[in-house]
Amino acid sequence: MRQARRLALFFVLTATAFADQSNDLRGKPAPDFSLKTLDGRDAKLSAEKGNIVLVDFWATWCPPCLASMSYVQKKSTDEPMAKKGLKIFAVNDKESADTVKAFMTKNKYTFTVPMDADQTACKAYSVSGIPTTVIVGRDGTVMDVFVGFGDGTAQQIDAAIDKALAAK
Repeated sequence: MRQARRLALFFVLTATAFADQSNDLRGKPAPDFSLKTLDGRDAKLSAEKGNIVLVDFWATWCPPCLASMSYVQKKSTDEPMAKKGLKIFAVNDKESADTVKAFMTKNKYTFTVPMDADQTACKAYSVSGIPTTVIVGRDGTVMDVFVGFGDGTAQQIDAAIDKALAAK
């Protein structure tokens, strides 16, 4: 347990150290990506223009990512938010489809998982620490970026989503 806490703290601190690189995207056009989802569909960010998109970069081996997954699931099944235009892309960072499918099944997660096998999207977003959560506005602009997931992060992301949904 103690080692797990230290590892989680390491990931949070490492993610925080690299946050500035991803935050440079704030206010700029979101880099487009086109990835195959875990279930074989196409996920193209630019096709979601007009919606608010929460893009979450993650991996199954990352403790802070694991902490954020129930939040991502909750957002992905929030029907009132979906009706307002919220879409979720939980972009997996370079893992095998088998690993991710087993993880999703075990945890009963149902959100859309675009697979970034060659890290094309991760590189475009300057992802240096995971999880990295990006809020893309209706116009395709990066509205906010969050690196790591800890106490208060869910509330900060909620506030960013509310702000994005309120913008016209």
